[in-house]
Amino acid sequence: MQLQTIPIKGMVCKRCLLTVENELLALGHTSVKATLGEVSYMAGENNDLAVIEERLSRLGFSLLEDKKAKMTNEVIRLIEEVYSGDYDFPHRFRFSELVKQRLQKDYDAISDAFIATEKKTIEQYIINYRITKVKELLVYSNLTLADIAFKLNFHSVAHLSTQFKQQTGLTASFFKEIKRQKEETAAASNPSYPSVS
Repeated sequence: MQLQTIPIKGMVCKRCLLTVENELLALGHTSVKATLGEVSYMAGENNDLAVIEERLSRLGFSLLEDKKAKMTNEVIRLIEEVYSGDYDFPHRFRFSELVKQRLQKDYDAISDAFIATEKKTIEQYIINYRITKVKELLVYSNLTLADIAFKLNFHSVAHLSTQFKQQTGLTASFFKEIKRQKEETAAASNPSYPSVS
């Protein structure tokens, strides 16, 4: 169990505080303490904020999204957009410049909010995201490593391969070979399985 605090809009009286506390207790949370503007609680097994928000909205309350969490979510959406494999990277692309431009905020403030929320830097998150995308493209496409490196803005195949090995412990070529062997095994045991080329 972990202590959670969420900001809530619409709590203006003691009856509101009691109502919010009772709703969270009914959802299985413990040590619930509401104050004007927020509620703290020990999270139970179901700590789905969507469920909490839905229950509280029926009573006229709404969750206020934490500014740091909101900024972090905007950064993550931008990472997903940029490293989708379809982004047209400009020459000398720098994600830090793009995120500053899109969010209209100082990069240090954006970075600090991201670290506070995700417990890792934006750069670490991007590396993890790109490597996950590389694995996806290796498994579900017939793209070469050079094509994947280009699509995800790695400087070279060697750069992609180095980061892939650091993150997974496997080489990208070995990972692709495992996929090919699994396909051959599946094709051999199931004649209707699409053939491997």
